[in-house]
Amino acid sequence: MTHDAPRCTRGARRNPRRGHPFVHDLVVCWCVRRSGGERYGRNEELMRVARRFARLGLAAICAMGQTAVAEAQTGPVTFTDHIRPIMERSCWNCHGAAAQLSDLDLRTREGALEGGSRGPALVPGRAEDSRLFRMVAGLDQPAMPMSGDALTAEELEAVRAWIDGGAHWDAAAATSAADARAALEGGGLPPEAREYWAFQRPLRAPVPAAEEYAHPIDRFLEAARREAGVGAAPQADRLTLLRRAYLDLTGLPPTPAQVDEYLADTARGAWERLIDRLLDSPHYGERWGRHWLDVARYADSSGFEQDYNRPNAWRYRDYVIDAFNADKPY
Repeated sequence: MTHDAPRCTRGARRNPRRGHPFVHDLVVCWCVRRSGGERYGRNEELMRVARRFARLGLAAICAMGQTAVAEAQTGPVTFTDHIRPIMERSCWNCHGAAAQLSDLDLRTREGALEGGSRGPALVPGRAEDSRLFRMVAGLDQPAMPMSGDALTAEELEAVRAWIDGGAHWDAAAATSAADARAALEGGGLPPEAREYWAFQRPLRAPVPAAEEYAHPIDRFLEAARREAGVGAAPQADRLTLLRRAYLDLTGLPPTPAQVDEYLADTARGAWERLIDRLLDSPHYGERWGRHWLDVARYADSSGFEQDYNRPNAWRYRDYVIDAFNADKPY
């Protein structure tokens, strides 16, 4: 004996035009039961009702989901909350402080309205006529951003709504090039951040009194030790001091000849003369320039999976080394 309900539900799964299989199966099983077990295929009217009911149910579910999304996105689109994060991620790398490709600066409303070599980027009130929107939406070529992920559908709608609403910059954002320059010259710091110790102007502190030490640094260290209630470590021997000086200033240990030369110099000022020689050594710039180059992420090649050479990178490397050896001010 063949069971009627599985037969009709199998048909529902095979035919995508019958709507969502799960919803359709529920309707079919309900209809079969209501019909007292009558074979589903014999009642064409019941079949049409079932399909219509399934489609209406799916339409209602989709409408509810769209309504929920629309309600979540209600509220005004602001530059600070919605547009600035997009600009920072996808626009300002090529059209900001570091670079202004096509002579376009998108950091300010003034710059966006003025545009670049291709004309204005914004037409307030008309997103479809704004080159900015058309390029990030892929309507004009080349599509933007040129690198990184494309804007999501939600981000595109935010940009569209922002431009259609007048493309207003918030009060907290720079609205003109003059404002941008003022913020740059002022450090771009809010008043409360200026109180942080790292942004305070250095002040000359009085050198503590410590007659047993001639150098001001040693006197500051001695004052700190006294405050902490600890004593100084014993004086290092000349050979230990020599090795420390070479490693600190050149990154290389002294050679046997250099050790003999220093130990043979017993005249007053031997230590100071040693430090002057090490500071005049080209190895000093090589040693301390590496710290600067590490911060700048210098490398002769790109690394990673595409390790292509950078044939002219050495010029910057040599410049940094020469700058340290010439005692160039920061």
